Amino acid sequence: MNTFLIDTFQITKDEAQIFSSSFHTEEYLKGDLFTKNGQVCNKIGFVKKGVLKCITVSKERALIDNFIFANQFVSDYYSYLTKEKSTKDIVCIENCTIHIIDRKKLEKLSNKHPSIGQIAKKATEQLYLLTQQKLDDLRLLNAEERYLKLLNSNKRVINEIPQYEIASYLSVSPETVSRIRKKLIKRS
Repeated sequence: MNTFLIDTFQITKDEAQIFSSSFHTEEYLKGDLFTKNGQVCNKIGFVKKGVLKCITVSKERALIDNFIFANQFVSDYYSYLTKEKSTKDIVCIENCTIHIIDRKKLEKLSNKHPSIGQIAKKATEQLYLLTQQKLDDLRLLNAEERYLKLLNSNKRVINEIPQYEIASYLSVSPETVSRIRKKLIKRS
């Protein structure tokens, strides 16, 4: 975690150590919920090992917003920032090891160490930019381009994420993902 923090946020080793030592580690099994729809999300995690999916839940359906892999932060940031009930389930796709810090501990730490507050701010900004990029991609890229972009962002997607979940993330049908895959195989 320290190496990730230093490389991503350009902080010192001491700052990274202060931040990372404030987290505790939890083990989750495949299918366990990190965040539950209908509850306020009061924690931020850093995935040491495993893969999670973020599902927006409504009365009509559930859509996958994101996949979270090792060396990424995980939270329902909207719920975390607004202190409103979450509309998401964040579910472990496989067994996961996650370093976790709760809201109160992070706030105390940020007050005591301003550089930690800057890390939290930068992490939130990065998540906002990723969300905005996904919205832009949905409007500007076709299904095949979105599929290729997802594969380029993380090669594990092909082997570890079921086709119907990739389809949900891309906002297409599983049949469309199948057609895209066949088309790409023919090209290679």
